[in-house]
Amino acid sequence: MDIKFFKKNARHVLLEVEVNPDQADKFEADYFEATKIRPVTGPHYQQQPNKWGAEYRIYFNCDIDLTDEFRKIDIHVEQAERLYREEWKYRVNNKDFFWALICAGYRLGQN
Repeated sequence: MDIKFFKKNARHVLLEVEVNPDQADKFEADYFEATKIRPVTGPHYQQQPNKWGAEYRIYFNCDIDLTDEFRKIDIHVEQAERLYREEWKYRVNNKDFFWALICAGYRLGQN
């Protein structure tokens, strides 16, 4: 997945994951394999028993419109009428995009 447009333009990026505890071992193994870092539960990695699977969230700000670039890779971007968590204007909920960012050097939490 080509994420060059994102790396070039997105700023104040935050990655978060919420997983069902039954899937935590797999997520942690995949994250460690990609980063050589063991994820620690906390504000950016949570185990939520009410989740059926996993939620991968990418929050970011950007000064230009990336709608066309995201459309080309078939990813929906949510734009907040009010800022997410009072800091971020945009949010993407997409597992593949999350992992593409991880492979490009982004990590859980603030980037």
